[in-house]
Amino acid sequence: MNALIDSGVETAPHNLDAETAVLAGLMLHNDELSNVQDWLSEQDFYSHQHRVIYSAIVALAGSNKPADGVTVGEWIYANVADGADALAMLAINLACEAYTAANVVSYAEVIVEHSHKRQFIDTCQKALQAAYSRRGHSAEELAAHMAARLSSIAPVRTTGLRPYREVMKRFSDELLARHRDGKPIGMPTPWADVNKAIGGLQDGQVIVLAARSNMGKSVMGFQQARFTGLRGDPVAVFSMEMVDTDVAARDVAALGEIPLQWVIGQDLSESQGDTDGYWSRATVAISDMMGAAIMMDDDPQLSAPQIVARAKRAHARKPLRLVVIDHLHEMALPGKQGEVIERGQAMRDLKGLAKFLRCPVLILAQLNRDAAKGERPQVKDIRGSGGIEEVADVILFVHRPDVYNPTDRPGLVEVIVGKGRNIQTGTVVSLRNQYQYQRAVDWDGPAYEFNEAPAEPKRPTRQLAPRLGSRRARQGDDE
Repeated sequence: MNALIDSGVETAPHNLDAETAVLAGLMLHNDELSNVQDWLSEQDFYSHQHRVIYSAIVALAGSNKPADGVTVGEWIYANVADGADALAMLAINLACEAYTAANVVSYAEVIVEHSHKRQFIDTCQKALQAAYSRRGHSAEELAAHMAARLSSIAPVRTTGLRPYREVMKRFSDELLARHRDGKPIGMPTPWADVNKAIGGLQDGQVIVLAARSNMGKSVMGFQQARFTGLRGDPVAVFSMEMVDTDVAARDVAALGEIPLQWVIGQDLSESQGDTDGYWSRATVAISDMMGAAIMMDDDPQLSAPQIVARAKRAHARKPLRLVVIDHLHEMALPGKQGEVIERGQAMRDLKGLAKFLRCPVLILAQLNRDAAKGERPQVKDIRGSGGIEEVADVILFVHRPDVYNPTDRPGLVEVIVGKGRNIQTGTVVSLRNQYQYQRAVDWDGPAYEFNEAPAEPKRPTRQLAPRLGSRRARQGDDE
């Protein structure tokens, strides 16, 4: 048998005895194939001959035919051009070996483990070759690509099908918690009515927050990051549009209830208010934010694979509970297949990140320039909406009527549910604009009907949001 083994790198991890035992066991008891087929592939075998025999067993099983030494040999004669005689004889010899089916799964796990080690070696070798090359990608791009390749090496066995009672048990626990505590199952947002509308930010989901320029999507994105980080949940923020100190200025303005213009030094006149009070509140806000569990990356040229790699590195040190990306349309693209296709691929990469980290990924997005201004945005208005709509689990829009007509419901910020699973699309939530403090708060004004744009608001039959008496300044109080 050894004469038939492929020549190659002898030190590559492999276990030929395990491969032999699996093939012999499968030909002895064909039913065992169902226990390994979904996670053991022919490429996991080190020996080329063993790959061919395993392919024959799988093919015969797919045709509802028995797979033994004789039938596997016949399949090889019919489908293999070179070396068919030797391969057929090997299959017959394996079928006659004194093996049992008792340890097929355990031996298959050994095969896959060695296969993953070979994949690791191959990835590292290719990375070294690319790094030594004088042409090609930057070191950062190589690291991101290598991290993506390594992260694709999954556990030896996948979970696969599980008893439905386990699923129902988890759902039952969530249902009880939802009704007992009255809180969203997902990660809460700073806004009570948004929590009611979407149930919070769900683990493993991609949430897109889209708006036209100057509507406040960045304000709300950073507010969510700040709200989460101050609760002690680790957050990774990727800001490709603003430098890190600009984000810090917004956080201090919001937390200290200080006008942003004073914080950034554009207006230091006495007319701006109690300067001594501003300094005092800014000091407290800075101290509080220094204790927030937030990590910031303001590289302006990040690609989706780089974001994935950096988030996974941070997650390895301490598990992340939220990733915020500002924003999708500032993300670097390869530029080879067109923006729509590549933007969709970026979304799929980030969806994979959300599932890997088991936390929400909040992505800010821009609308098309030619989208109808003054009207509530729709999914089709998002730049490159096709791939984005396909991947996103939830799409929210931010809309301000008073941007287009200052007398139209001044101070109102609408959050519109454009897409969502198990939530009602088209729902409109009212928030109040406190953008001078770089935040939005729960609406405490008169309730408006969905399509109403009155000069004098009236009491509707259907309310967007309850009347809320509190407009608390500190974000930590908005739980």
